[in-house]
Amino acid sequence: MVKPEPTPPASSPPAEAAAVPLDSTTRVIPIHPDLVEIKVPDGPLPSYRYHPVTCQPIKPRDYQTELKQLEEQYKSREAALHAQEQIAKEVKEKIETAKRKREEVQKFMDKKVKERDTEMKVVSKFQETKASDIPS
Repeated sequence: MVKPEPTPPASSPPAEAAAVPLDSTTRVIPIHPDLVEIKVPDGPLPSYRYHPVTCQPIKPRDYQTELKQLEEQYKSREAALHAQEQIAKEVKEKIETAKRKREEVQKFMDKKVKERDTEMKVVSKFQETKASDIPS
C-alpha cells in the first residue's frame, strides 16, 4: 500500500528552495537591527518580504492564516514591536548558544585528533623498536 506524501504547511518554504548560507554574498541587508548576522537580499522588496532561510520573496497571500493570527494576537503596533524585539533577543541567544556549542565541539575534536596523532607516534616508535630487535 502506497501512503500519500504529506503536504507541507503553508508557512514552510517551497521544496525546491534550498537554504542559503548565512555568509552568502546574496545576503546584504539585516532582517532586524538586533540580528545583523541574518541578512536577506537587497532587492526591490523590503527586507521583511524575503524568507530569512531561502532568501526567496514571500507572497503575503501564502501566509494569510499566519498573518491573521498575528493580527489577533497583537492588537496594537506597540505590542507587535515589543514582541518583535523579544523574538529578536531569543533568536540572538539561540545563535550565540549554537556558536558556543560549535566551538566546544571543534575544541573537543581538535583534542581527540591531537591524542590520536600522539598515539600513532607512540605505536610507530614501538613498531620501529620491535622491528629493529628482530635478528637478521
